[in-house]
Amino acid sequence: MIKCNPMKKHDKILDFLLKPPMWVCIVVWVIGTLTLGGSITLYFVGLGLKLWALHVHLTALVFLILSIYAVLTVIGIPKRAKNNVRVQKFFKHYDVRAFVYAAGSIIFNTCYVVFGILIANIGQSAWLGVLVGYHIFLIIPRATVFFIKRRDGDKDVQNVRAYSYCGLALMLLALAVIPVIRMVLDDRNTYNYFASGIIYVTAIAAYTFTKLGIAIYNLRKVRKSDNMPLKAIKNVSFADALISIFALQAMMIKVLPSDSGDLSHMNSVLGGLVAFGIFAIGLYMLVSGRKKLKALPVETAEQADVESADEQSEEVSEGE
Repeated sequence: MIKCNPMKKHDKILDFLLKPPMWVCIVVWVIGTLTLGGSITLYFVGLGLKLWALHVHLTALVFLILSIYAVLTVIGIPKRAKNNVRVQKFFKHYDVRAFVYAAGSIIFNTCYVVFGILIANIGQSAWLGVLVGYHIFLIIPRATVFFIKRRDGDKDVQNVRAYSYCGLALMLLALAVIPVIRMVLDDRNTYNYFASGIIYVTAIAAYTFTKLGIAIYNLRKVRKSDNMPLKAIKNVSFADALISIFALQAMMIKVLPSDSGDLSHMNSVLGGLVAFGIFAIGLYMLVSGRKKLKALPVETAEQADVESADEQSEEVSEGE
């Protein structure tokens, strides 16, 4: 009996994804064109917002993305990218992937802030303005890690500083979440749903619990790691997931009918726990980071003092 080599099977699947046969690309393009045309047509005839039309729109979106990828495979971009050193580094090293995802989150949050500021001013929406402020404070912890870890100087010092300052930024994030919680408690949170509130909430719930599961898995994975910036990034992702859980509950209480009466008190309880939890995580990172910084070797500590512009301590050391 001949057994198939798993590596060869894996390579065949990878080659198929990087360079699928032309007939597969043609099928994808045809289906993509038909579904996209159908989606646009539904809007023109006034049926675009019907519940059953959602399936057509989602199918059109999926095959539009696949069609774009099929074009890239015909050009040969994925095949060439496979041999790129940076691409190989991305797939082989967990920390590289983590920081790429973190950079993507920064870009997404920045785009949300720019878009949100415009819409909040046009629509005079206080709720959207509060969300914009929250996303600004969600950018700060990740950006802090990127900025500090890339500074010149002793890498151990910079990594510990990135970790501790990220903790401080998380404490600020916990305070920035309080206005969001307050507006939810005052029932001033507004949501616009596409097609169906139940479908929307279901999709958000699936995304939120997946996000939380991945965040918890990543926390366990880096728990014993010595990479302090990586730990900081994963703590930020976990804090983000906690806020998503609160947002999901607030959305469900507002949209879905309930026979149990007013459940708004649940938002105050969960919101308080989330804010307190994020603040506690940030405080732990700040305190433990400062302790680690003091525990570094004497030479490293002196260099840290120079980099932090603590001239008075530097003069005392030179005098001794």
